[in-house]
Amino acid sequence: MSGLVWASCPEGYEENDRTGECVKDRTSSSKNKSTTRKGKWHPYGGTCEDLTSREAISLASNVISGGRFRLNKGASICKHNVELIETNSEKILKISTRLGDGIRSSGWSDIKKGNRRRFEFMFDHIIQSNTAFRLGYSIRITQDNTFLRVPENHYYWYWVTQLKSDSGDAPIMVVSVDRFNGISAFDYLIQDSSEFGAVKTEYTPEIVGKWVKIAIEFKPSHKNGFRRLWVNDQLVLEENNVQTIYDSATDNDYNLKFGIYQGTHSGSKNPSSIRNDDQQSIQFKDFDFKRI
Repeated sequence: MSGLVWASCPEGYEENDRTGECVKDRTSSSKNKSTTRKGKWHPYGGTCEDLTSREAISLASNVISGGRFRLNKGASICKHNVELIETNSEKILKISTRLGDGIRSSGWSDIKKGNRRRFEFMFDHIIQSNTAFRLGYSIRITQDNTFLRVPENHYYWYWVTQLKSDSGDAPIMVVSVDRFNGISAFDYLIQDSSEFGAVKTEYTPEIVGKWVKIAIEFKPSHKNGFRRLWVNDQLVLEENNVQTIYDSATDNDYNLKFGIYQGTHSGSKNPSSIRNDDQQSIQFKDFDFKRI
C-alpha cells in the first residue's frame, strides 16, 4: 500500500495509522465521512481536494518541456499543490506545499509529523555519471507565499531543484530559496553576500514578484565534471574538469527533481507559529531540460 496517495481510501473506509491500509470506518457513517475525512486527507487540517497524477502532469506539461516527467512514487497530490496560471501570452506553473504534504510511506513518517513537506516532479530518464544536461527556467515568489513570515524552526528555506540518487546520500546539485539569503545554486548564492561572495542580482527574498532567470549546465563526475550557472543571462560561475560527486558516493544514476522539498530531521514538529493552511510556493515559467 506504500504507493497509494492520501485520500485514496474509498467512502466508508479510513487509513490504518500503523499499516497505511484502507480499513472499514467503524466510527462514522459514509454520509458524514466527507466531514470527518478532511483531517485524514490533510494531517494538519485545512482542505485537500484530490488531484490525480495524470491531471498534475498535464497541468505542468504546459510549462515544462524537453523530457517526460512524473511525480515521486507515493506522492500525495492535492489541488493546492499544482496550478496552471495563464496570463496574456504567458503560462506559469505554481507549485505549493502545506504541512503534511509529501510522500506517503513509512520511510517518510516525519512528513505526517509536520517536520517536512514536499511536492516534486522528476524526469523519467535518469542522469548517469559522466553525462551532462542543461536546465533552464525562470522563477519568482509572490505575496501569497506565507513561509516568508515564518523564519524560525528551519522553515525558512526549500529546494526547488535537486539532483539525487536513490540512496540516502545528499543530493549532488541543488537550487534553493532561502528566507534570509535568497536563491542559491551549487552552494553559491545568487544575491550579494559577504559570506559567499556571490554575484548580486536585483532579486532578494523580500522583493516578491520579481522573475529570476536561471540556467544550469552540469556534469556529475568524480574527476572531470563541470558546472555552469547563468543568472538573468549573465554567466555567474563556470568550473570545468572538477569533481562534482562526493567521494563517498557510489551511485552512478541520479534523478533530476524540481518543485518544493523542505524540512530537516532535527526541526521542530508542527511548530505552533505555523498555521495549518500556511503554504510555501514557487512559480515557474520557460522551463526547459535537455541533454548536452
